[in-house]
Amino acid sequence: MMEEFKSSASRLAGLFKKSRDAWKKKALEKQRRLRSSQVKIRDLEQSRDRWKKRALEAKKALTGAGDAPEKEDETADSEVAVDVDVEKRIALSPPAGHHYSTMVMQLAIRMVLDASVGSRGVHRVLDLLGTYFPVAAPAYTTVLNWLYRCGLHVLNRPVERRTDWILVLDHTIALGQSKCLVVLGIPASQLERTGYSPGHRDMRVIAVEVTSQSTGPWVAEVLEQVARRIGTPVQIVADHGSDLRNGIGLFQQHAPETVYGYDISHRIATLPSAAAFRQALETGSDLRVENFMP
Repeated sequence: MMEEFKSSASRLAGLFKKSRDAWKKKALEKQRRLRSSQVKIRDLEQSRDRWKKRALEAKKALTGAGDAPEKEDETADSEVAVDVDVEKRIALSPPAGHHYSTMVMQLAIRMVLDASVGSRGVHRVLDLLGTYFPVAAPAYTTVLNWLYRCGLHVLNRPVERRTDWILVLDHTIALGQSKCLVVLGIPASQLERTGYSPGHRDMRVIAVEVTSQSTGPWVAEVLEQVARRIGTPVQIVADHGSDLRNGIGLFQQHAPETVYGYDISHRIATLPSAAAFRQALETGSDLRVENFMP
């Protein structure tokens, strides 16, 4: 039989292996879909039997069997059953224009955000769960797209206009020729609730701006756009980068009531070290703190 092929045996072996793996993958996917269909059919049969039983009980109640309180309880139970069935169908059904169910999307996003699992790890975990549950494993690029859409939703959500916003500004590490300015915000009235130490979950994403050259006027323009949208902030916290410092200074010309605060993490990072003090002692230099600040 091998004589019918003109290619070498090694090449044929690779092609046959590739074909086998492809058919194996298709077979496993069909098995997953079959299990998912079987679960859906089982749920539908149980739902049908439950509704049939309730219909018969309701028919008996209409003929005089049972009293009014039981009818009221039955109605309440029916409403609860309907809500549960609707939620189950929504969770197991894909949204319009999507291939994966709502449950799979929620699992994938929560594994990344709540369990710090990478997008490739999410694919492997869901692929493992698919052996036991009707869960399909999306590609890691699909998981990333879902996360990007969630981030876009968070960014586009309307922000309440207030007079006590505190903004935190910082640049991301430059990617190629571009860098990103991120503006976070928290109302001053909520600082006490966080113990004056807010975490990422306590902050709101106010703006994300990308530029190839960050300058003071550009930063001031971003702050003015933010102020027009959410109100003039009472305080802006940032490091002493020249573009941020100059931009905040330009913004303060139109909003003198806004206070500029130095980021505590940068402040601590630039404090004089013990080695610097020791060197100053050995050389007889001035020991004032300001002489050790950049």
